[in-house]
Formats: sequence, C-alpha cells, structure tokens
Amino acid sequence: MRDARYILKEQGQVLPYKSIIVDEAQDMGTQAFLLLRAMVREGKNDLFIVGDAHQRIYKHKVILGQCEIKIIGRSKKLLINYRTTEETRKWAVGLLKNISVDDLDGGIDDNKKYKSLLHGHEPQVKKFDSFQDEVDFIVSYLEDLKQTDNSLKAVCLVARTNELVNQYEGALQNKGIITYRLSRNEPDDRRKDGVRLGTMHRVKGLEFDYIIISAVNKSYVPLNLSELNSADPSIKKQAEIRERALLYVSATRAKKGVLVTCFGEPSEFLGELYK
Repeated sequence: MRDARYILKEQGQVLPYKSIIVDEAQDMGTQAFLLLRAMVREGKNDLFIVGDAHQRIYKHKVILGQCEIKIIGRSKKLLINYRTTEETRKWAVGLLKNISVDDLDGGIDDNKKYKSLLHGHEPQVKKFDSFQDEVDFIVSYLEDLKQTDNSLKAVCLVARTNELVNQYEGALQNKGIITYRLSRNEPDDRRKDGVRLGTMHRVKGLEFDYIIISAVNKSYVPLNLSELNSADPSIKKQAEIRERALLYVSATRAKKGVLVTCFGEPSEFLGELYK
C-alpha cells in the first residue's frame, strides 16, 4: 500500500475516481487510509467512511486526521441498530462496559443513545459440566429451532478457533445434524442446507437469525495470547479489548436470538451471567 501510494504521487492524479466508499474502517490501518487519500482528490463527497471501533478485532488503530482525512465537524454518529434486538444489543454492549473506545480520530466514543428498534428474548447463557453435555443441549436447541423454521440455514454456531469449530462440526454430525462450514475465501451459499459453522473472525460482517456462541470457557475466551501476558499494561489492555470485541461482534450477528454456552470453567467475560 505504501509503494502504491508513492507511485500515485509520482505519476500524478491518474485514477478516475471521484468518490470512494469505505466500510469496516475500524479494521484498516494508517497505510490503507493514506493510500485511499492518494486515490481521490480532496473535495465534496470524496470519501465516505463507515466504522465502529467497538467492533475492532485487529490491531489496526488509526487517527484519520493524521492521514490527511479531515472529519472534524463532518462526522455523524448512527444511533439506530436495525439488525439485532434491543435485548441482544444491551447484552453485547455490556461486554464492553467501562472500556474506553476511540472514535477513529483520536477522540472517545460511547454507546449512549444507541438503541435497537426490534425486541425479542434475552440472550441465553448456559454452563455445562462437560463438552458432551454442552453438545447435547445445543442439539436439542437446534431441533427446537428446526421445528419452528424448518431449516437451520439461518443458524450459525461460532467458536473462538478453527480447532474448536472442527470439534463441534464432528460432534453435531455424529448427532445427525447437517452442517455447513463457512469458508474463509467463499461467501455463505444459502442454497445449501445445514447449521453454519465458523470462527468469531469469520462471521464478521455476516448476519443470521440465530447465533450460538460455544466454548466461551476461561481457556478459550479470551484466548491465551502472548499479548495478554505482556508486562506492558497498555498492550495487555488492548489485547483484552480485542478479545471482548470478538465476543461483541459474534453476538451482534444475530437478528432474532443468541445462545451462549460454556463447559467447565466459564470465561471471565461472562461474569455471573451464566445459569
């Protein structure tokens, strides 16, 4: 991206673009925005940028003003959630309680006045003694959903790692549940039957009627990353925020309902929410 920007500066304004629309801005870094700035002349409607730092799941953190992109006095905060229910939204926002989140330009953002127009059931949080007990409950939950909606295409089971997803895939198939693995490089083909399976990273940007977030255990959420054991408190804090954001992102993929399950010792992120 840096080299491409240098080429553009050397050759002048050779690209035909008048406007660029940028989505998921919170997951893009400084070099990306410097390149975008070089791709289109500064002017009216030159860049339209959408982002939410509460959903930042990568290490990229940028101040747009330092990328020659002026948003002070031009930004607008969107306050209405059209996907999730208010019950799911409140639960997910609670995962980021007391955490300082930036506004993509060096300031501080919050979720005040943020609300959903839809209502539904509170997210379920269930704790089990063993992996098998957890799977049995998930199978029963899926069977109930199938009786209502006749299909599991709009249901997705999410776990923190690919290894965990593999385990749930095998366990569900052994119980006669049809599964569909979300590929890293292909879109979700809704013509194919089966409950969707994917990692927390993979479901970013997707939406489903129901989300099952499994194995929210102490050993997996947060994942035992080197940054979480860092002697530098700022590195440790940012790593924890990203792990919380992954759980936040996973829950907010759901349009109708969320089930969170764990076995053994639950994640500290769940607090005393499990039953």
